Amino acid sequence: MNEAATSRLDLSVVIPVLNEEANVEELLERLLRVLTDRTDALEIIFVDDGSTDGTFPLLQRLSREQPCVRVIRFARNYGQEAAVQAGMLRSVGRWVLQTDGDLQNPPEEIPKLLALRDRYQIVYGARKERRDPIHRVIASKLMVLLMRHVLGIQLPKDVTTFRLIDGDVARFIASLPEKRKFFSALTEWSGARSISVPVAHDARRAGTTKYNLAKLINHTFDLMVGFSVRPLRIIGMTGAAFAVAGMLFATYRVVQKLCGIDITMGYTSLFAAIVIIGGLQLVALSVIGEYVGRIFIQTQDRPLYRIADELGFASASTPSLPAPNEAQPASAPALTDVASTSSPSTVTST
Repeated sequence: MNEAATSRLDLSVVIPVLNEEANVEELLERLLRVLTDRTDALEIIFVDDGSTDGTFPLLQRLSREQPCVRVIRFARNYGQEAAVQAGMLRSVGRWVLQTDGDLQNPPEEIPKLLALRDRYQIVYGARKERRDPIHRVIASKLMVLLMRHVLGIQLPKDVTTFRLIDGDVARFIASLPEKRKFFSALTEWSGARSISVPVAHDARRAGTTKYNLAKLINHTFDLMVGFSVRPLRIIGMTGAAFAVAGMLFATYRVVQKLCGIDITMGYTSLFAAIVIIGGLQLVALSVIGEYVGRIFIQTQDRPLYRIADELGFASASTPSLPAPNEAQPASAPALTDVASTSSPSTVTST
């Protein structure tokens, strides 16, 4: 497909996949069935995030059979957010649809999102009845509650990766310079007009989930450190509260002693106080360390991922590692309000 043709694409579908050999073929069939008659031009971008099963050979075959299929293969597993970023930066559609490769977001629900694209820049698919394991649902709800009400971070009502985004907004967010992105929060930060529409949610039928409790905790830290300084303020306020309580208690004991009241010294209470204060200090150092660690990672200016193969693009090749500050490819338009240089198509430094 030549460059003039790609510039007329109406929709880019970005799908990060990791060991989804059992799902990608059915996913593609259902996407084509739903979207072929609803878009002027279409591209489907699979981003293989270091799969170790037969996912990539299957994607190679699908890209040969379907001209609209593009494939990006990472050199190793770099994470879902990096895969989404790579797909968005390589997209050229006027709209970008993000979905997962596990078929839990039914492609048949996509028309509900497309119906609202004339009035909004982002349309979220809000799951009517979530079909995930109960521990994952509870953990996600607690994370959202913590972010909204404790840390003051704005998130969509139903944080979901099934969403339709204006192409310019999607590429703008993907080209932002921070290393640890959280796209759900960045879409809210962007100020784009958004709405949620109820959609069905299916249980995973094949393969295993790649989103465990450890990854959820990691995402929580990324979100907390990347979008709020309130944890540092909470540490300061907690320290001040303990300091005031200690001074008040010391004053109370001095007054008791001056009044002739016998004061019984207890090692148990002293030990408990030391352990509590010591634990709080370690927690405080850990939170501060998270901020310092993010600063260290950011200043390294190391590429976020390395692409091993690209298939189906106008200039598909097996890329080598460019310099971190190399210019952004022509397929992702330059954004004048982004301070740093945008990412290359092969390796991004954002």
